[in-house]
Amino acid sequence: MLLMFQAYLVAPLLPTLAKDFDSSLVNLAIPAFAIPFAIAAAGMVFFKPAVDLRKCFLISLVLLCVGTYLLSITTSASTFLLVRVLKGFGTGFMLPSALLLAVEPYGKKRSLEHMVLIIFALATGMTFGPSLGGWLNGVIGWRCLYQCITILVALLFLLYFLRERKQDNGITPFVRKVAGRIGSDWKSRYIYGFVYLTGVFHSGVFVWISYYFTTQYGLDEFHIATDLFIFGLPGFVVTILMYRYQLDKKVITILYFALGLTIAGLAVLMGNLPLWLAECLLSIISVGFGCSQPLFIGILKLPARGVSALRLVAKGSGILFAGYGTGPLIMSALLNVNLGGAMVLLILLVLALAYISPRVWVASRLL
Repeated sequence: MLLMFQAYLVAPLLPTLAKDFDSSLVNLAIPAFAIPFAIAAAGMVFFKPAVDLRKCFLISLVLLCVGTYLLSITTSASTFLLVRVLKGFGTGFMLPSALLLAVEPYGKKRSLEHMVLIIFALATGMTFGPSLGGWLNGVIGWRCLYQCITILVALLFLLYFLRERKQDNGITPFVRKVAGRIGSDWKSRYIYGFVYLTGVFHSGVFVWISYYFTTQYGLDEFHIATDLFIFGLPGFVVTILMYRYQLDKKVITILYFALGLTIAGLAVLMGNLPLWLAECLLSIISVGFGCSQPLFIGILKLPARGVSALRLVAKGSGILFAGYGTGPLIMSALLNVNLGGAMVLLILLVLALAYISPRVWVASRLL
């Protein structure tokens, strides 16, 4: 959760950071972290099967702590971006390691439950990171905010380190055979496509919301953070409720209707609307898009005997963060040309997900 929180709290802070550093380079802050993270995570495919996942996770926590502190004391945009890049490379092992550590001690059913909790933790950090970042910056400032996160990560490292020393049970890593060679994953193309496009949409829409409500309504940082919360919370709640009450099997029957609501909301936002109506449409878009998110469970396919768990998790994590990294780049490029083009991109992404989602359902055979 802290990983995603610190990654996305910059979303509403970009105007403040650009002013403080007197540079627009900070607009690349999200890709500067997410793309190196994706490269490092995917690079775990080439790790040896005997890799110590606990050490990878602990090292990632240390680098997350150090990198977050360095961000709080940077004095230029170029240094800020450089630290983000290095931190992305340094923490790229964290998500694959966490997912595999969740699998190790349990049978298949309980393993899936623990992996889903990690996915929900990521979603929590991504949902509330931008909002809390925008709100707290006005109270304590972004430097102090990063220092507070540094303290939290340090405490987390200490607790995990002490726990591991106390409960060293000698469990061998849940990694089978050779992880080095990348074979054909053609049968999983819809799953990987779903993961990537969802990442592009989620990350791109944060950039779009900040730009749209600033240019259309002249909102400040605090109100942009509120609108990001209005977008993030409803879909997040819907996803949790569907999982909690096991409605994920039924969502496929209303998936096209729900994604249609998302498309309709985006289309209506192209007009000149009162602010309250535009914010209501954000909630509708969020709920509609949230109906596709239980399919994320479908990407957590546990490996068959003799197949490397590390390879599957590393590729999935890399593709997810590749979407998170390229989404803002694509969206920013379109916004520099035309707001309508950016809106069309979001609609096309939802249409693509509407096409892919039922095929993910069939491919995963997990829900």
